Amino acid sequence: MIVARRTFLGRLATLPLIGGSVALIGNPTAVAEAVTLPLLDLYADWLAVEYGECLIERSGFKQPEHAADAMCWRREWCRDNLTLNPRGDRFLAAPSTPASSRAAVVLSAVDYEWREGRS
Repeated sequence: MIVARRTFLGRLATLPLIGGSVALIGNPTAVAEAVTLPLLDLYADWLAVEYGECLIERSGFKQPEHAADAMCWRREWCRDNLTLNPRGDRFLAAPSTPASSRAAVVLSAVDYEWREGRS
């Protein structure tokens, strides 16, 4: 059941936007799941990878004239960073969907005001 939910949310993040915005229906603030150390470890692991992939993608935006080189350098930096990649098995290749494809959905899901001009 948890896998089905994650699959649904993952696919939801890849849908094209109609009208250029994302709106979640309801207020998804809780899940019927006990908080355990393994759950927190998985969450921290996911956050580390998502953060690293976001840093890599931002490098291309910040230096558009050298986007490929900047992103390659940042991917190597993330790969060598023991906090983001303690086992050495991450950031070997770009993910199939970029972090930017989930940004609005994830920030909306945690009720963070992300729209431009609002903070």
